[in-house]
Amino acid sequence: MGRKIKKGTKGAASQYITRSNAIRKLQLTLQDFRRLCILKGIYPREPKRKLEGSDKTYFHVKDLKILEHDTLLQKFMDIKAHLKKYKALQGKKQYQRAEELKEVAPRYTLSHVIKERYPTFIDALRDLDDALCLIALFANFPQH
Repeated sequence: MGRKIKKGTKGAASQYITRSNAIRKLQLTLQDFRRLCILKGIYPREPKRKLEGSDKTYFHVKDLKILEHDTLLQKFMDIKAHLKKYKALQGKKQYQRAEELKEVAPRYTLSHVIKERYPTFIDALRDLDDALCLIALFANFPQH
């Protein structure tokens, strides 16, 4: 006769979230979400029990916390806001101001992502052999 626990709020089921819910939580488009996941090296995971169905893609909540606090997310939002301003000026036929705004468009750099992945030069060198092996593999493939 205790309190009923709502399904999916406790245990392993609460540790995973679907891709659509993750996109809604981060306020991103699917394209930006995919780009951010690739850059940060975050991949979908298979939970033991799928709460919302077996045809969904699930991400771990801790991975999404990492994405929430990344500077790339803020840059993507800045670029999106800048594009809205640019399109609004073009819609008002203020082409001169639109071109001035286009010149000061926000850009993002991936230097901090590279520093996270390879903190030292030796780490980067260790990973370089994988890239060279991949290039050699593609070179050995037939042309057709």
